[in-house]
Amino acid sequence: MSHKLGCIAAEKKIPILGQFELTARCNLQCKMCYVCRNALDKQAISMEKTAKEWIKIAEEAMDAGMLYLLLTGGEVFIRKDFRDIYEELSKMGFIKSIYSNGTMITPQIAKWLGSMPPAQIDITLYGGSPKTYGKVCGDESGFERALQGIDLLLAEGINVQIRTSVIKENQEDFERLAELAEKRGVDLSIVNYISPRREGFCTNPEGERLNPKDLVQYEWRVNNYYHNKMEKSKGEKQNKNSEDELDDFVAQPDDGHPFQCNNGKSSFWITWDGKMIPCSLLDDPYTLPFETGFSQAWRDMTKACSCVLTCSTCKQCSLRDYCMSCPARLKSETGSFTEPASYLCEYAREMYQLSLDNKLTGGLVNEKVHKTYFRND
Repeated sequence: MSHKLGCIAAEKKIPILGQFELTARCNLQCKMCYVCRNALDKQAISMEKTAKEWIKIAEEAMDAGMLYLLLTGGEVFIRKDFRDIYEELSKMGFIKSIYSNGTMITPQIAKWLGSMPPAQIDITLYGGSPKTYGKVCGDESGFERALQGIDLLLAEGINVQIRTSVIKENQEDFERLAELAEKRGVDLSIVNYISPRREGFCTNPEGERLNPKDLVQYEWRVNNYYHNKMEKSKGEKQNKNSEDELDDFVAQPDDGHPFQCNNGKSSFWITWDGKMIPCSLLDDPYTLPFETGFSQAWRDMTKACSCVLTCSTCKQCSLRDYCMSCPARLKSETGSFTEPASYLCEYAREMYQLSLDNKLTGGLVNEKVHKTYFRND
């Protein structure tokens, strides 16, 4: 999607990008997951929206302007009716993406997806070995099953990207993950910010994430790895992730809105239990699209987001160019939109110090590397 299209959608408050969190249930139990219920959790199953409800809300969102649609969880393939949902959404003509852990991809599922492929399916690898999977997910067999899932999808000609979320237990696996991606000719993207858990869940993401100093050093390591590769391959085809449609869409200039991304302006997230929120990190503000209808929920959401208070301390901070603070992260970290978050402040100080130590300007040595390989979701 062009940058111009994204700007127009945000300016006109058209909900062009939707993200449907179809379930909170997962077959893995990752330590750092912010929304995770057991695969057989009866309460979670009873609270999930039905296939019919998701299809209806998608029709309403389409009428309101939705074109891009991400299907995520939990683990989407854990739903027995995922095929019904996906096939109906495919008929509506959305440009679809899927987030999955890949462990439930069978030859039959891969072949079925290949018959009506998504624009992209992102498979998260939580480590580069069975041992790391055992530590992070509680299931050593998940590693080989995820790789098999990736290979099955690639064999069907489906566009695959590998993702990872860096935490203490897998921080040493980066090079191995990069090799696994390069071997298959696919991109690797990294979620570097691990948010606190969403209300109502019992994991401890904050206890698993890297401290700010270690996170900055990890990013520096990744930066140098890819910077060196770019230097060696100048003139070759650039990593396609640098032109990722959703990333181009999300990045917007400062327009005075509390959210400097497009959340609450032309992008929305609907949770597994039926709440519309600006993005996955927030539980407030929220609206109830399955009760009021999509259009009313979207209007109420955009209005609420435009009224969110901002943090004056962050706006005036001399280190803001080195920080990854945003309203959603502040609220998730502190419970307030207007209070600075110590974790993010320390990250900014560490990033600034790294820049001084290495005689850099404006952060990491190669901003293109950081934009290309690190994800903000």
